Amino acid sequence: MQASQTITKFWQLFERRHEALAKISSADDPVYDELLGQLQQIDEGLFFEFSTSPGDCELIITAEGDSDLFDLVDSIVEAAPATEGWTFFALKPKLGFPETVQWEGYTVNIAEVRFESLSDPETGEFGLRLLVPGLSDEQAEDAHNALLRALDHALGERAFADTIQFTDVAPLETATGKNIALTELEHFIEWRKKQLSH
Repeated sequence: MQASQTITKFWQLFERRHEALAKISSADDPVYDELLGQLQQIDEGLFFEFSTSPGDCELIITAEGDSDLFDLVDSIVEAAPATEGWTFFALKPKLGFPETVQWEGYTVNIAEVRFESLSDPETGEFGLRLLVPGLSDEQAEDAHNALLRALDHALGERAFADTIQFTDVAPLETATGKNIALTELEHFIEWRKKQLSH
């Protein structure tokens, strides 16, 4: 089936189910699973997030940072039907850093996180080492996933993918070079762009 047909099928299902979606408060609901299943008929790398309040509901189609899918996400949202009380977003919008972020029960306090700037000498790609105080090996993967979510939130999914090519995490206690508060990341990115343009 062509992408355009599967996109049409997703929005047809949304039109039938949006009132039910507006009444649920979490993704642990059959309505969410039904819509996600239809969305992933378009591409398995697609997901959606939603928020609901009376007359002001939002649906975000996300590629979870996979820039190869960004054009597809744009085309899906362009095909969205006008639906009263709903606003649609292609990719996670820029919202600023949350105070805390959680993954699989592990919570990161953003104010405590610092970063080191990394650069791949062969490709010139720009990356971040995210430094979390007291981080253990067992917590590293959950902390990394939580912080990737926070970066999507802070920069917006498109800007995050365009700007930062790779990330890793380490305990703050192992930092060797100059490190900066994660909340200052946007200022650092702007400064770096100016340095590169000279």
